[in-house]
Amino acid sequence: MESRWTQLGFLLMALAAAVLLMSAIYPAEPMVDEHFHLGQIRFINSDEFIRVPELTTPLGYHYSVALPARWLGVDSLSGLRAISASLGLLAVLLAWACIRRSHDDGALMRAFQVLLCPLLWPFYFLLYTDLVSLAVVLCALLFVLSGRYGLAAMVGIAMLGWRQSNVFWAALLWLMALHQAGLGPILGRLFDRNQSVSFATLSEGLRESLKATWPLALPLFAFLAFLVLNQGVAMGDRAAHQFGARLYPSQVFFMLLTVWVVLLPLHLACLPQIVGLIRRRPIIVLGLTGLFILYMLSFSVTHFYNLGLPEFHLRNRALGWLNDDYLWRAFGFVGIAWSVLTLAVTRLKTPAAYWLYPMTLAALLPVELIEQRYYIVPMVFFLLFRDRGRTVTEWSLLAWFGLLSAALTGAFASQRYFL
Repeated sequence: MESRWTQLGFLLMALAAAVLLMSAIYPAEPMVDEHFHLGQIRFINSDEFIRVPELTTPLGYHYSVALPARWLGVDSLSGLRAISASLGLLAVLLAWACIRRSHDDGALMRAFQVLLCPLLWPFYFLLYTDLVSLAVVLCALLFVLSGRYGLAAMVGIAMLGWRQSNVFWAALLWLMALHQAGLGPILGRLFDRNQSVSFATLSEGLRESLKATWPLALPLFAFLAFLVLNQGVAMGDRAAHQFGARLYPSQVFFMLLTVWVVLLPLHLACLPQIVGLIRRRPIIVLGLTGLFILYMLSFSVTHFYNLGLPEFHLRNRALGWLNDDYLWRAFGFVGIAWSVLTLAVTRLKTPAAYWLYPMTLAALLPVELIEQRYYIVPMVFFLLFRDRGRTVTEWSLLAWFGLLSAALTGAFASQRYFL
């Protein structure tokens, strides 16, 4: 008990220090999409409500910042950023709580990895929807891990108000719950050639799992209702956010390359296991060869938001290299293949957690706009679900996160670069 409260107190002090530090570092003027979010928050607190047409999401994030701001009498950019950061940093506390649920004594380390992860750190302290949305998703995850499926379903419905794409993470939570409720062992026997499963056994297992977890289907029905009423996924800027018109494997390839850069110490630590895997199953080389051919032929940057201002948007600059230069594209496959192999040898804490991989593909493949913030939720889930590595690996990963986040902070603060 004392250790828990000591860790919590230490985390809270670190989070408060982070808010103060970044408030002093970031320029006192809105950056990129902050203009739209700032305008929407101020419209909510004005006498006449107007919806900013460039916003594609529901206004859950904007109300969650605007209402406390109204109560506190805050209207300045720095004040609104502090409120947003306080809400977004709840994700760190919830990540810590989720890890403690599994009795992992590395919960504090994992929490700091979530805090300093370079996909997250720069955006905690800006008016962006992603981190507050992540906190709501992790709240639902905590309820699922606690077996409180009714509460998880309520939060699952609510989190659609922050980002429509959260429907995929609601589906993931339901699949995990179904797996843990009894469907997992039956599926394991189904795919085991040495065992047989009757249709009656499979049906009974599915029925019992559905009976135990059915509330978690409610967010999916709520999303379908939204889809019908809204006549599409995006609520604004629809021309730039067409969902599901086709599949975009470039999105997944860029995610794997991003994962390679972000998790580099983990990839290095996994090298002996990767070499052993290839020696045991050399057919993997053939699979990677096929993946290389698919990647080289299919990688294409088509969304106009990914084509603009490469001198400012570091993401667009990297995408331009991969899209325009076959040598850079081929070189990028080293990181992509390495990420695939690292994922293959990295054990997750529970078999139910492996649903993360197909659900991440389902969430990303229909999205044309390549955006590293779309990888935040699967990255955090991976950090929480993976087995803890050696102490040197965990500390190296934390130090690498800190180095990358410091570099991005300097780039953002200079106002010369953005992701």
